Amino acid sequence: MFRFVRSSLLAAATTALVACGGGDGAKLGGGKEGAAKALFSASQPAGMGGQKNGQSLMRQMAAGAATGALEFSVDCAKGGSVTLKLDLTTTGNQAGSFKYDTEYKDCTQDGVNSFDGKLTLEYSIEASQTSVDLAMRLKGKLEISGDIDDYLDADITETFSATDTGATSGTVRLTLDGTIKTSQGSYTYANESLSITLDGGLPADDSGKS
Repeated sequence: MFRFVRSSLLAAATTALVACGGGDGAKLGGGKEGAAKALFSASQPAGMGGQKNGQSLMRQMAAGAATGALEFSVDCAKGGSVTLKLDLTTTGNQAGSFKYDTEYKDCTQDGVNSFDGKLTLEYSIEASQTSVDLAMRLKGKLEISGDIDDYLDADITETFSATDTGATSGTVRLTLDGTIKTSQGSYTYANESLSITLDGGLPADDSGKS
């Protein structure tokens, strides 16, 4: 009888925990800006490569394509890595443009939330007399785990200053064209400019937590 009562109490406690979130991370908050901020965080390692900025990454890609180094890995800021594999079927279609298949493994930029999954990334440099911008087309899905328990399903082009790939604080200005889906909704950007504040984390939506 005691064993039955104990099992019933454990089952009831488990049900209550699930109803309250069960210790799982919150969903990604912030709406369109929150989704854009998470995507930028995910795209930074591929643009940084440790201490590299976007321009030096492009030089690394060009050198790799020229020498046959078709795959390399970059470290994320707080752990994990992103592996980039050159897609030879598209290289050379456009000067200064490179397409990579990428895989994220426990990639964390803030030491709290990790990205896992695969994206196709196409990079190009947009240079003017006063600035150099990095345009990245991202397509695929990343799972987010940690304080945030959600996902990013993206088909979008993200453009920003090449020097911002290494930014960890302050404000970054992005131009976005495409869609980002999370568990909270689907967000469409039509060459939309957003200012993203980098504060060391991702926005959480705690509305479903008790």
